[in-house]
Amino acid sequence: MAYIRTKKIGKNKYAYLVEIVSTDKGPRQKVKQYLGRIHELKKNNEISEIREGNSKESILLNLIIPELKSRGFKDKKNNLVYKNFIFNSEKITLTKKSKNKTNKEAVISSEEGYLSTFTFQRILNFQKTKNLNQDAHQLAKYFLEAGLQINQELFVKFYQKL
Repeated sequence: MAYIRTKKIGKNKYAYLVEIVSTDKGPRQKVKQYLGRIHELKKNNEISEIREGNSKESILLNLIIPELKSRGFKDKKNNLVYKNFIFNSEKITLTKKSKNKTNKEAVISSEEGYLSTFTFQRILNFQKTKNLNQDAHQLAKYFLEAGLQINQELFVKFYQKL
């Protein structure tokens, strides 16, 4: 089972996807993937009412976009932009332009989780199994790790769209 771990190096925090591996000497954490530097953006205002969608992508976008707008993101073409951060609503990716004009994966700290391309894609790519309780628990955990607040009705609707 993998989860997101943060490390503080110098003054900055970084996010990693780690997995627990059992060894003879006990459990160890193995880094599976580097997710990016964590950026802390304060909420400027409360999230307005969340609209429902017809597909799992539209439901997820209707959760992500108000969260980002409450942190200062503004509409620009098909993207949401704040300083060097760019959220592409077509690909559902969150990147940051670096000094050499390349896009790097960005991670934004939220209340209980991290807004990032990885957490968004993990929710979108979630596969149903035959065990409803385990699926619901796992999907709810993914929403929490992504820092997205979802009500029970919308959660059930999202699960049915899978």
